[in-house]
Amino acid sequence: MARKKDKQIVLFTGASGGIGTVTTQLLLDKGYTVYGTTRNLDNSIKTPYHNLQLDVHDDTSVHNCVQEVIKKEGKIDILVNNAGYGLCGAIKDLTTDQIKENFETNIFGTHRMVREVVPYMIKHGKGRIINIGSFGGRLGLPFQGIYSASKAALAIYSDALKIELLRDNIQVSLVEPGDIQTDFNAGRKFAKGYENDLDAKRAIKIMHESEQKGTKPEKVAKTILRAIKAKRPKPRYTRGPDTKIFGTLMRLFPYTIHSLVARLYYGVPKKRKT
Repeated sequence: MARKKDKQIVLFTGASGGIGTVTTQLLLDKGYTVYGTTRNLDNSIKTPYHNLQLDVHDDTSVHNCVQEVIKKEGKIDILVNNAGYGLCGAIKDLTTDQIKENFETNIFGTHRMVREVVPYMIKHGKGRIINIGSFGGRLGLPFQGIYSASKAALAIYSDALKIELLRDNIQVSLVEPGDIQTDFNAGRKFAKGYENDLDAKRAIKIMHESEQKGTKPEKVAKTILRAIKAKRPKPRYTRGPDTKIFGTLMRLFPYTIHSLVARLYYGVPKKRKT
């Protein structure tokens, strides 16, 4: 067992459910010291990791969270950006404020964490950042288009960040799960009037059912651990049989085929029914 001062310190956002809950436990089992975050801290709820309050929308909250870890441990070896949520409904029905809020969590929140943590990694001489994206960031999912757009932005952000931070001995990887068996559906937000859009409701229902039959979060946790431990981590890791199927499809066929398959899979008609 590593001595306490040699233990690697992990700061894990969005630790309170789904992939976060499973991965933090795996990291603890492997000997890491883990600080997990949640937006609404309830001190009556006991967690196996050190539980911190964090709102990734707020610069002060991000600063205070990171400072608490630095004060206790003196360093952050690994940052896992897992905070995020899905936004559902036809793009035309989403308000600009709803879109901004989704990007605030899924991309700007990640950036706030990176800006706050990276200086300490540089000072320490090394570090590792794992951003949790989605395979939906590679293909515009119908009625989850803004969520897909935010994850696509995160993917390109991660690619560029990886190149820039290599000179500082900081490795960056993106983990892109497919359909995962988690409570992600419970955190989804919806466009006004979504309940009256039968095509949107059907598409999200299909997506939710696919998630319930999808990959277990334990497998995603193992992928995150592999990205953390790798001497030469890959820029991107995917997980789930659906990512392999769609990945092969996207490599072999043009975009018109990708979009056709997505439309048929999610039951989106060519013409609106009246």
